[in-house]
Amino acid sequence: MKYLFFYLLLGSCALFQGAKPTLSETAKDLPAWIYSPYDSCIEDSELCATGEGKNFTQSDSEAKLNLASIFEVKVQSELIATTTGSQIFPWQAQVREEVQKSLQESVDQILEAVQIKQHFKKAGLSHSLASLDRVKASELLGNRLTKIDQELEILWRNHQRTNLRRIVKLFLEREKLNERYSIVAKDGRPSSVSWDQIIKWRESRPKIEALVLKVGQAPDWMTEKVTELLSESGFKIVKGEASKAVSLQVDSIKEFLNVSGFEKYTFTLSLTSSVDGEKRKTIATSETVNGRTQADALLKVKHLFIDYIEEHLSELHLD
Repeated sequence: MKYLFFYLLLGSCALFQGAKPTLSETAKDLPAWIYSPYDSCIEDSELCATGEGKNFTQSDSEAKLNLASIFEVKVQSELIATTTGSQIFPWQAQVREEVQKSLQESVDQILEAVQIKQHFKKAGLSHSLASLDRVKASELLGNRLTKIDQELEILWRNHQRTNLRRIVKLFLEREKLNERYSIVAKDGRPSSVSWDQIIKWRESRPKIEALVLKVGQAPDWMTEKVTELLSESGFKIVKGEASKAVSLQVDSIKEFLNVSGFEKYTFTLSLTSSVDGEKRKTIATSETVNGRTQADALLKVKHLFIDYIEEHLSELHLD
């Protein structure tokens, strides 16, 4: 998946509309930047790489690919995957895939800072010099780092086990993003939360705690998602009695829709927690959608409801 970053850079020229690159076809000798990019770049303010091809489209693409290679070669450490971490967080591999997707979205933003500075053509061979402005790239990556830090600090202060997966995901994403940031800014940003702190906190909590999941009316995919998230948080779903319980319910109302072949529904998802028989907290959300059938309409809110559950499950205050 790491090569996706390279391919993203290849298509970035349409995103940047700056000054046209300097072109020279009359020089007798190849310009120095073809073999030494920083002869025409200021290393303190930009990252540069060259490429060649049969035409400028090819040489531009290769220059950007080579620039991406510089960017990635310097980030050689893998996402944290220690034996201890894998044992405590058995879902860590899946989270790593989610982190990679988020990183690709963040990296996509810096493509606007990539430009072609120089062109040279001689004897049927085209050459290009690509540049990544450090200030622009560090600003974009820095903004994302700030957002992650703010969210991570809030989740860490709450210390809810149901937030554990999000905490790990944000921490891992921050580590990899900070590596990229350190390349363009020449220095990284320290994190207020360490991996050791996360491990110690998880180890301090009960490894398994019984919990009853009471399902009224809800689709199987939703029940499975709630079960998965609760299990990841250290709860064992049991039948019968337990000091903690969560109730899941999805209600639907058929709305008026004067369109042949389609139906309109409002779905309301609600989750309620209780501890020692006393109700603790209820969270709920509603979505109105159209579909050919009720089942078809419900599928259209699947990702919205799953995102809501992942983001708000900790509000049930099960810890």
